[in-house]
Amino acid sequence: MSARIDPSSIVSIESYRTPARPAAGASVAPVAPARATDTVRLTDDAVSLSALDKTLSGIAAVDHGRVAAIKVALAEGRYVIDPEAIASRLSHFEWQLEN
Repeated sequence: MSARIDPSSIVSIESYRTPARPAAGASVAPVAPARATDTVRLTDDAVSLSALDKTLSGIAAVDHGRVAAIKVALAEGRYVIDPEAIASRLSHFEWQLEN
């Protein structure tokens, strides 16, 4: 996939500058703006990552329903915490990071 930069969408830096006064005795000739003809080529991986980013941006980072259910279960004493299972999973996670 390649994308062509549309020269009409480029804002000239001249629109941000304050006019400079020419030096005494210097002549000023108008300068024509440069035409942009650069192109950008995105790799297939970049296109895929961009699509994935758009998909993931629409998904909530936290499952609020699950959080609420766990809070209720904790308050009612129905949620059992298993320290051995937590330690085992944490250890496995660290092992995966190292390998």
